Amino acid sequence: MADAKGKGKAREGPGPDPPGNTHLIRISNHGKISGWVTHALDFLDRHEDIPIVLHTLPATPKPDAPSENPDAAPAKPANPPSFAHTASTVPRLISVVEIIKREYVKKLDLEHSSVLTGLHQYNEIGTLEELGVVVPVADDEQDAETQRSQDIVATLQGKLHVKTKQTPFMKITLSRTKLTGLDIATYQAPLMRKISKSAKQRATRRERKAGEAMDVEEAAA
Repeated sequence: MADAKGKGKAREGPGPDPPGNTHLIRISNHGKISGWVTHALDFLDRHEDIPIVLHTLPATPKPDAPSENPDAAPAKPANPPSFAHTASTVPRLISVVEIIKREYVKKLDLEHSSVLTGLHQYNEIGTLEELGVVVPVADDEQDAETQRSQDIVATLQGKLHVKTKQTPFMKITLSRTKLTGLDIATYQAPLMRKISKSAKQRATRRERKAGEAMDVEEAAA
């Protein structure tokens, strides 16, 4: 999985697991678009049945090493997650996805593939609050417990219209095949390759021969 620099292993953000087996790629403000695109295309080329999920969810924090003092307060994460960029990185996410889709179709052309369609796309938009993630008013300014206490005090004082903060995020699933179980997502049909009539006929003949070969193998089994 790609990290913030488009290399290495991705860190999953909070929230429900995507359906089935998926490959997560977290989009940040600091990674290289070319790295994400190259990684995604390589993965899709090697895994026909595993979709990729590109998202703007915050990274999972890494906790400090456990304290030797058993009476010490629990250690806070060494790298607390930043919630400020889950919305601001959405345009970057969309740009990465569009490049991946275009480059995937170009790759099919270069390989003279019999596949005529590009990648299926599923878009999901939500908020961290809907996932049960407590987002501080500002990163590093106050912890979640302080924020909850302030909300309770405001309610007891009769301030019923307490301002609620919404922190949006986006996830986009790209798949070589059409998926099921993504009813909450909006669907975008794959790009179609523009090929000549003769190329279409050759592709059809290759698919027919492949199907006939499979029938022969099944009959012989």
